[in-house]
Amino acid sequence: MLRIINSALLLLTLVAVFALYAIKYDARRLEARINMQERDLEKLENHVAVLVAERAHLARPKALEPLARNLGLAPIAPRQYLRLEALPAADTGR
Repeated sequence: MLRIINSALLLLTLVAVFALYAIKYDARRLEARINMQERDLEKLENHVAVLVAERAHLARPKALEPLARNLGLAPIAPRQYLRLEALPAADTGR
Protein backbone atom coordinates (compact mmCIF):
# COMPACT_ATOMS: atom_id res chain seq x y z
CA MET A 1 0.00 0.00 0.00
CA LEU A 2 2.82 2.40 0.90
CA ARG A 3 4.55 1.60 -2.37
CA ILE A 4 1.40 2.62 -4.37
CA ILE A 5 1.11 5.90 -2.48
CA ASN A 6 4.81 6.67 -3.06
CA SER A 7 4.45 5.85 -6.75
CA ALA A 8 1.40 8.08 -7.05
CA LEU A 9 3.17 10.93 -5.27
CA LEU A 10 6.21 10.51 -7.53
CA LEU A 11 4.01 10.60 -10.61
CA LEU A 12 2.16 13.63 -9.26
CA THR A 13 5.51 15.36 -8.61
CA LEU A 14 6.68 14.66 -12.17
CA VAL A 15 3.43 16.05 -13.59
CA ALA A 16 3.78 19.16 -11.40
CA VAL A 17 7.40 19.65 -12.54
CA PHE A 18 6.39 19.37 -16.18
CA ALA A 19 3.48 21.78 -15.70
CA LEU A 20 5.73 24.26 -13.88
CA TYR A 21 8.28 24.06 -16.70
CA ALA A 22 5.56 24.71 -19.30
CA ILE A 23 4.22 27.70 -17.36
CA LYS A 24 7.72 29.11 -16.93
CA TYR A 25 8.41 28.72 -20.67
CA ASP A 26 5.15 30.50 -21.56
CA ALA A 27 5.87 33.30 -19.09
CA ARG A 28 9.32 33.91 -20.59
CA ARG A 29 7.87 33.89 -24.11
CA LEU A 30 5.21 36.44 -23.09
CA GLU A 31 7.81 38.58 -21.33
CA ALA A 32 9.97 38.64 -24.47
CA ARG A 33 6.92 39.60 -26.56
CA ILE A 34 6.04 42.43 -24.14
CA ASN A 35 9.63 43.72 -24.21
CA MET A 36 9.59 43.72 -28.02
CA GLN A 37 6.28 45.61 -28.09
CA GLU A 38 7.61 48.15 -25.58
CA ARG A 39 10.67 48.75 -27.78
CA ASP A 40 8.42 49.16 -30.83
CA LEU A 41 6.21 51.60 -28.92
CA GLU A 42 9.23 53.64 -27.86
CA LYS A 43 10.46 53.80 -31.47
CA LEU A 44 7.03 54.94 -32.66
CA GLU A 45 6.84 57.60 -29.95
CA ASN A 46 10.25 58.89 -31.08
CA HIS A 47 9.02 58.98 -34.69
CA VAL A 48 5.94 60.95 -33.63
CA ALA A 49 8.11 63.43 -31.73
CA VAL A 50 10.30 63.91 -34.80
CA LEU A 51 7.25 64.44 -37.02
CA VAL A 52 5.77 66.98 -34.61
CA ALA A 53 9.07 68.88 -34.57
CA GLU A 54 9.28 68.80 -38.38
CA ARG A 55 5.71 70.06 -38.67
CA ALA A 56 6.44 72.90 -36.25
CA HIS A 57 9.56 73.79 -38.22
CA LEU A 58 7.73 73.78 -41.56
CA ALA A 59 4.77 75.77 -40.20
CA ARG A 60 6.94 78.75 -39.26
CA PRO A 61 5.94 81.99 -41.03
CA LYS A 62 9.48 82.38 -42.42
CA ALA A 63 9.18 78.98 -44.08
CA LEU A 64 5.63 79.53 -45.35
CA GLU A 65 6.04 83.06 -46.73
CA PRO A 66 8.19 82.15 -49.77
CA LEU A 67 5.90 79.24 -50.59
CA ALA A 68 2.82 81.47 -50.36
CA ARG A 69 4.39 84.15 -52.54
CA ASN A 70 5.23 81.49 -55.18
CA LEU A 71 1.52 80.66 -55.24
CA GLY A 72 0.67 84.32 -55.77
CA LEU A 73 -0.57 84.95 -52.24
CA ALA A 74 0.18 88.19 -50.42
CA PRO A 75 -0.64 89.72 -47.04
CA ILE A 76 -4.07 91.30 -46.74
CA ALA A 77 -4.21 94.93 -47.87
CA PRO A 78 -5.92 97.63 -45.81
CA ARG A 79 -8.54 98.15 -48.53
CA GLN A 80 -9.63 94.52 -48.11
CA TYR A 81 -10.82 95.10 -44.54
CA LEU A 82 -14.54 95.66 -44.14
CA ARG A 83 -16.37 96.95 -41.10
CA LEU A 84 -19.29 94.86 -39.87
CA GLU A 85 -21.54 97.90 -39.90
CA ALA A 86 -20.98 98.25 -43.67
CA LEU A 87 -22.44 94.80 -44.33
CA PRO A 88 -26.13 94.61 -45.30
CA ALA A 89 -28.45 93.41 -42.54
CA ALA A 90 -28.81 89.64 -42.58
CA ASP A 91 -32.34 88.41 -43.34
CA THR A 92 -33.26 85.83 -40.71
CA GLY A 93 -36.34 84.65 -42.66
CA ARG A 94 -38.86 85.32 -39.88
